[in-house]
Amino acid sequence: MRSVRPTVVALVVLLLAACSPANNTARPAPPTSEQPRPGGTLVIGASADPACADWYLPCGASFWGLRALGLQTLPTPVEFVDNQYRTSALLASDPRVDPGPPQRVTYHINPAAVWSDGVPITSADFKYSWEQGKATNFRATADIADVDDSDPATAVVTFTQATASWRDRFRPILPKHLLQGKDRNTELKDGYRFSGGPWILDHWTRGQEIRLVRNPRYWGKPANLDAVVFRIIPDSAAYIQAYKAGQVDMIYLPAAPEAAELKDLPNTAYDVDPSLTYAYVTFNTQRAPLDSRAVRQALAYATDREAIVKQLFGSLQPDIRPADAVMSPANREWYVEPFARYRRDLAKVNDLMRADGWTRPAGGVWAKADTPAKVEIKMGPGQKVNDLTAQILQSQWKEAGFDVSIVTSSAASAEATRGNFSVGLGSWAAGSTDPELCAFFCSANIPTEANGFQGMNASRIASPALDDAWQRVNAELDPAKRKELVRRGQELLADEVPVLPLAGLPVAYAASASKVGGPLTSNPAFLRLSDWFCKSACG
Repeated sequence: MRSVRPTVVALVVLLLAACSPANNTARPAPPTSEQPRPGGTLVIGASADPACADWYLPCGASFWGLRALGLQTLPTPVEFVDNQYRTSALLASDPRVDPGPPQRVTYHINPAAVWSDGVPITSADFKYSWEQGKATNFRATADIADVDDSDPATAVVTFTQATASWRDRFRPILPKHLLQGKDRNTELKDGYRFSGGPWILDHWTRGQEIRLVRNPRYWGKPANLDAVVFRIIPDSAAYIQAYKAGQVDMIYLPAAPEAAELKDLPNTAYDVDPSLTYAYVTFNTQRAPLDSRAVRQALAYATDREAIVKQLFGSLQPDIRPADAVMSPANREWYVEPFARYRRDLAKVNDLMRADGWTRPAGGVWAKADTPAKVEIKMGPGQKVNDLTAQILQSQWKEAGFDVSIVTSSAASAEATRGNFSVGLGSWAAGSTDPELCAFFCSANIPTEANGFQGMNASRIASPALDDAWQRVNAELDPAKRKELVRRGQELLADEVPVLPLAGLPVAYAASASKVGGPLTSNPAFLRLSDWFCKSACG
């Protein structure tokens, strides 16, 4: 995007993918101690289809899609459930970690583990999955040097470097015997009929529903339900109305202030909590004037983050505060607060801008060499939370001396991927509490044509200090030492301000109290779907 004068372009893409709350509940969840009833079907509302079901491509990166479909039907050796890692039913024992160098992780596969066609899951499936990830620049396999599959019952994974986040690898595993020699994307993108998990895909009708049924060949604890239907309802008003009308048995409402209207409905189990998902402002550090750290810091001081999060989410979570790290405050194990320095302070805005060579006439707009500090907030259509966020930022930044406009574009997401923006607002649905952020802030992960624009460093920050700090975080296996490295890495992020965190996003759910039973607040969402059950006759 070009204009006569350099401008600051903002892409606002707040990803409202369904996510699950943390464990400190505000209201009691439906009882989980009662005896599960076998059988039945539950219908759950979903706000969108996954873009595709090839989990090794960016189109399969949907937080909702992966957890509602991918990890229900495909195995993974280590799960993140109820806010903690645990060894899955795929393995016969806990993985063994040899720190090396080189670091190796040994996985002993459960001899009962089979695909839905009865073929055993073996180390060859681990190796095939790594090879597919390597071929597609899938970041979760990028630091693996080799997979030894010489023993079908044991996969020995060698890493290119020490890797503390090894538990997040192989999520999910693909069946070599069904996919080798075929175009993986063609086989997976519109759904697949094989399974290595507790559920198998019965059908996926885009724009309408995804139906999962119990996998009869699953070797682990079988699902209680016969089936689960995810009903696709993109319109937010219709989504809520579908629950009120009894068309769906349950809905998740992440970062949706309108969820508060459901809490007093009859026969409704309602809960709201902070989640691991967090919202933030992104500054494209390769675009003037955001290539100046002083300007990024000035915009941070121009932002009243507390007012934003209170106005957006106060009705859901009255005690909500800004996130003061590039993570959600719900991530209690690793959370620190270096961004607490950034509270709205127009005097600091003035000092920073003047020291960087900008001037401002009384009540006017900052300018340098006759170039004004113009800010264009660009976002995708139909995003109510984004609309309000953009309006608040426009007001705050204008008062601080920036010329701000708001533009809606259906191509906003594609432009962001290719770096055609200057300022953005987004969110990250973290799949675990692991604090590794090199994927987002190391210079090697800047999206470029060479890597197919799959790099996740959207701010395009290129800082040797950040590279070193976050590479050390990922390489340190000792938790105490790693905690100190995380603190230092977050301090450097607060100094550089490639992003400005806003808040950990609250998520609400409403469920039929007479129908839906089970651990509905498992974190992340749906990963204990097999434990859900019908409390009375349903479906």
